[in-house]
Amino acid sequence: MKAMLTLFSVKTRKKAAITLIEVLISMSVLGIIGGIVGKWFYSNSQYQKRLNAQTEFDNVIRKALWEMHKDLKAGRSILYPRIKKVSSYDVNNMTTDNKLVFKNFDGDIITYYFKEDTKELIRHKIYMPTEDRDPDEIRTIAKGFDNILFTNRNEMNNLVGIYVEYGPSIVMDSVFLMND
Repeated sequence: MKAMLTLFSVKTRKKAAITLIEVLISMSVLGIIGGIVGKWFYSNSQYQKRLNAQTEFDNVIRKALWEMHKDLKAGRSILYPRIKKVSSYDVNNMTTDNKLVFKNFDGDIITYYFKEDTKELIRHKIYMPTEDRDPDEIRTIAKGFDNILFTNRNEMNNLVGIYVEYGPSIVMDSVFLMND
């Protein structure tokens, strides 16, 4: 009976103990799973940062285009850039520049231009002076753009194409002026 009791207790102790190999295997498995989960979280955070940056680029472009649209919709005619010749519609006749000058229905002259050295889109409005305002109003619409181009797209000088590059975003837009 004593031999059987000793045999039973030895077997029980062997089953209850954890060997070093089992600990190493479990740590390796947990390390691999932890590495996969960590990599997934890291990739997800990097993707979220890129997505937030792209959203910020798009919001800046949208805000600048909205400002220009408000002015252009009330515009009368494009003064610069003008179509080179009026004889026929041809892509080669279109003029593109980083400056847009147009006249609105109040007779004010509004200029949008891109300063390449500071990467700013500037709005310059020239109107008749009154007692409560100066004859010029200059303000920055947006900063950090890579490129902005304006294209007069028809011979009636009432359709302007806008090309904007900002970071990874590229936007092309067109606006009809009301004209007279």
